[in-house]
Amino acid sequence: MLRGPDGNGPLPFAGCVEWRRRVMLMHESKQSRPARCWLVATVICVGLPVLSGCDQSQGGAARVAPIESSGDETSERPATTVEPIEWIVHQETVADLPGASVVGFESTVLVAKQAGYVEAIGRRGDTEIDIGVAVEAGSVLAELDIPELAEEFREKQALNRRAVAEVAQAQAALEIARSMEDQVRQSLVEKQALRALREIELQRISRLVKMGAADLDKQDEARFRHTAAKAAVQATQAEMVTAAANIKKAVADVNQAEAEADVAEAGVKRLEALNSYRVIKAPFDGVVVARHVDPGAFVRPAGNKESGSPLFEVARIDRVRIVGFVPPSQINVIRPGRRARFHHIGGFKHGAAVSGQVDRSAMALDPSSRKMRIEMHVDNLDADGGTRLSIGQFGTLSVLAREWTDEDRLPVVPASAIGTDKQGRSFVVVVEGTSGNRRVLVETVAVDQERVGAIGELRPGDRVRVGDLSAY
Repeated sequence: MLRGPDGNGPLPFAGCVEWRRRVMLMHESKQSRPARCWLVATVICVGLPVLSGCDQSQGGAARVAPIESSGDETSERPATTVEPIEWIVHQETVADLPGASVVGFESTVLVAKQAGYVEAIGRRGDTEIDIGVAVEAGSVLAELDIPELAEEFREKQALNRRAVAEVAQAQAALEIARSMEDQVRQSLVEKQALRALREIELQRISRLVKMGAADLDKQDEARFRHTAAKAAVQATQAEMVTAAANIKKAVADVNQAEAEADVAEAGVKRLEALNSYRVIKAPFDGVVVARHVDPGAFVRPAGNKESGSPLFEVARIDRVRIVGFVPPSQINVIRPGRRARFHHIGGFKHGAAVSGQVDRSAMALDPSSRKMRIEMHVDNLDADGGTRLSIGQFGTLSVLAREWTDEDRLPVVPASAIGTDKQGRSFVVVVEGTSGNRRVLVETVAVDQERVGAIGELRPGDRVRVGDLSAY
């Protein structure tokens, strides 16, 4: 081992450099012995790792101290270290959409169908319907007073009763017409029988006249009676036609009366429907998030030149939509089914988040903002039955490409442990104790400014080189 000037310790690292410089001067002055001078310099330089100022790190990878320059010498090597791989839970983000908001899964503003005055506000048990009150589908929120509607309803009911009576009258007339037809039919049978009788009687008297047993007057009388019987049959047949026509007319009258009754009944039902609009009901299970009226207030109906007067706003909060807007540069990588995460929520502590997936995409850009709407649908009830998110809360909706959980963690290394080969592929160098180093091709995932995820043939407990990877 080379000793210092005092002979007690190893030659300092700076002394090594000075020694090498002197050897070089000897080489310049003694051109006849170049091989010997270079041999001494080489021995000195090869022996540097065992001199003071050099260190051998764990696993055979050297931690090289920078060379101090002396004179014009500026040679320097980058330092390298060996660090273990870190395994973390991580989510790879495709897009961060700040300004995402929470809206009710169903939400509607209730307005009146008819103009009127608020007669009463509904109640939920002992509580008057107001903001924050949970309501069920069909619950009465308010009742309106519309006097003219009540009068018109009574009028329609009276017209309906009259139409029903006219139907009954027309049906009775039909029954009479049918009875008259039966009566005429029986009369026709009687007249036909009488005609047959008169015909036989005429034949009998005609034979007696030929035999001289009766005079011609008797024959004429018989002939006249036969003619009268024939005329009676024809008259009764005409009455049959009239009776059939009367039946048809009675049937038509019945149909007309029934149609008028249907019209009257429809009028009643229409008024019943309009009258039912007096009662404002909740369209679905939800919470009253806004109330705009008090008893006695006049409300305008919907469909006027002006918009109708809003009475209540009801929203469903047991399930909510988290709405975000995607810029055009990212619409091709965001599609329904991708994992998503709602975080940095206003009013929540740092780190609070709600996970889900992209459930809906408008698949078109909004003309005003030139962004595409997406939605994440989440159940909003916790284990105790309370809600977690409030309508109107804002936060950031992050759409995820991949996710590493506790069961499948992501290997993470320092950014300087990632090298790139001539083919542009990323790699890390795994230090395998004294057996050497192993280069592993990896796929990189950005984690933060100092760390990079490395997906490849890596195992827990592996260590990687950090620093100069040019040799690999």
